Amino acid sequence: MPRRLRFPTLLRTVAAFLAALTLAVAIGDSPQPVSAAGQPLRYNGGAVGSLDPARIGDASDVQLTLQLYAGLTRLDEAGDPYPSLASSWSVSSDGLTYTFHLRSGLRFSDGSVLDAGDVRRSWLRLLDPQVHASAPDVLNVIVGAADRIAGRAGEGAVGITAPDSRTLIVKLRHRAGYFPAITATPATFVVPRSARPTGTWQAAGSFVGSGPYMAAESSTDKLVLRANPNYVAGAPPIAEVDWITTLPSDEVTAFSQNQVDLTGIGGSDATWVAYDPGLGRALHRAAALSVQYLGFDTKKPPFDDARVRRAFALALDRPRLVELADGPAAVPATSVVPPAIQPPGIPKGASSDVTAARRLLDEAGYRDRSTLGTITVNATGLDVTAIAATWRSALGVTVNVESMTFEDYIGRLDAGQVPQVFTINWVADYPSPFALYDLLLTPAAHSNYGRWNDPRFEMLLEAAAAASTDAAQASAYAAVEKEVEGQAPIIPWSYGDSNLLVRPGLRGLGALTVGLLDFGLASWDS
Repeated sequence: MPRRLRFPTLLRTVAAFLAALTLAVAIGDSPQPVSAAGQPLRYNGGAVGSLDPARIGDASDVQLTLQLYAGLTRLDEAGDPYPSLASSWSVSSDGLTYTFHLRSGLRFSDGSVLDAGDVRRSWLRLLDPQVHASAPDVLNVIVGAADRIAGRAGEGAVGITAPDSRTLIVKLRHRAGYFPAITATPATFVVPRSARPTGTWQAAGSFVGSGPYMAAESSTDKLVLRANPNYVAGAPPIAEVDWITTLPSDEVTAFSQNQVDLTGIGGSDATWVAYDPGLGRALHRAAALSVQYLGFDTKKPPFDDARVRRAFALALDRPRLVELADGPAAVPATSVVPPAIQPPGIPKGASSDVTAARRLLDEAGYRDRSTLGTITVNATGLDVTAIAATWRSALGVTVNVESMTFEDYIGRLDAGQVPQVFTINWVADYPSPFALYDLLLTPAAHSNYGRWNDPRFEMLLEAAAAASTDAAQASAYAAVEKEVEGQAPIIPWSYGDSNLLVRPGLRGLGALTVGLLDFGLASWDS
């Protein structure tokens, strides 16, 4: 999960959602929590960026939002949506209208009533151009949503209505069988009526939310979350979660010294931890639905020419270079869609071909490479040393590598000040290949930083979204991927994974969906 899917190193590393990949913490068969125990759960969550679902900026924000708010649905251990605030939903015969039926007696954490009007208001707030939300595109499939985000339409043009307090009706632009998974995206979760356009209206101690926990206290090194007695599923078994924002040491040391109960660790640490007699049993791995990629500014020369973009892509031997940059455990990317949600038969990407790359540059009018000018590559989100060296040696081009703080970098991207070649990491907002293609590459998407506009791609993507059988969907997405590969608006680079150290006795985290942990389902062994 939204920009929400980015990290400086892994993706302002969200980011967004994923498929079911086994995290072998003991689990039950249902999304309901098991028995309670008194001790707090100490989680190394990192810096708190925002308490507002509309202001999600990275993976940490997504994780936190999942604890503080609720939506119509949530994702279970298999990555499938199950009813949360909604008790059920139905779909019209043409697949374009979803009717959600909300549970009775819903309340926010302060006891105030939560109804269908609050869901509609929260979604319209996300789409409001005055709010400047970080991930409004997640609702683009709704009629009028894209026009509302762009300021071309008012709220009345958006296909979201609440005819009564327990009914929400949503009109879609095209069929989208994955829509209930979109409503499990934290950016769409329900905020109280006190929500304001700015991101500073919520604070620990006076927090009002709809999720399993409330932000109760904040200090320099942690945010204390306390169980919400008004949560739709009931107060969670673990009464307190200490969201650790700073550690006195590295993650492995902090876990070893019993300073945290749950923490992510880097892939390089996981490599040796797996063989450690003590720590190895606490290590749990899952493939995250994230992709790291390079993008081109497709509106300006030379990368407004698909032949040039294709040449720069073909020059890179990704399997070799990814290992050089990220180590032997890194997984080279063959598509913008991570393996866990790739449709069967999707093309696996072309092999490097330096001869073809040089020929394409010649055909594009750059036989004299100096006419390309200096190619600027931003390295804020990725080690591009080997990439730049390859382009210099294989293509004979001049490359300048720039870097800056991650905040400044994201600010530039958001303002449309796009480097010729940019790097970023993204996590799928929901478990469908449409999530990546739509949010990163369609013209209306805020996160289409390269400003690529390909009507044929849009047509193919809508056909894939509307496909009603597995075979038709696989064929349609294969055509989408072929178009992306041929036009090369981006270069998929590598796929991420998730490595966690989990304290013995912590139960209920189950199989990682979207790489996120729902603490409302967790408990300690009695």
